[in-house]
Amino acid sequence: MFTTGAANTTATIYCWKNAGGTAAGYCDDIAVERLSTPANLMTNPGFETGSLSPWALSGSGSSVVASNAHTGTKALQTGAAASGVEQSATGLAPSTTYLVTGWAKVATGGEQVAVGVKNFGGTETSSSASGTAYSQQPIFFTTGNTNTSATTYCYKNSGSAAGYCDDYTLIKLS
Repeated sequence: MFTTGAANTTATIYCWKNAGGTAAGYCDDIAVERLSTPANLMTNPGFETGSLSPWALSGSGSSVVASNAHTGTKALQTGAAASGVEQSATGLAPSTTYLVTGWAKVATGGEQVAVGVKNFGGTETSSSASGTAYSQQPIFFTTGNTNTSATTYCYKNSGSAAGYCDDYTLIKLS
């Protein structure tokens, strides 16, 4: 995902494989789609209410904290392991492509915290952050022919320190 500058009307999109290894790299189905202020289908996406609601605990040890925010003043802090939250978004359209993003980081570099989506009629998908600075974790998914909801989450499976998630977005693409 990228945002063009105020005076920019073009962008260069590329597929690149860095040096190293002996195998080829492959790219396919590259597309650019403009998003202009789409409606965010998440509730309390940045935890700014100070409450987890409507997020539900998955495991134990997660809480909203008034520190480590990506934007605003609050963020979700997981426990060190087997800890996270999830939210079910309803009212989605069947057989429709969506984008879910969340910003994530860990307290101890090298550990991982996952942003993911499940229960949408397809294979559960997640993207993990392992750095101590926030990075955006985008995930594209398509609802099944009869599915009208999806569960997004932030989850830290293992480690010795907390993970953080903030600023979730769920938007309809097609």
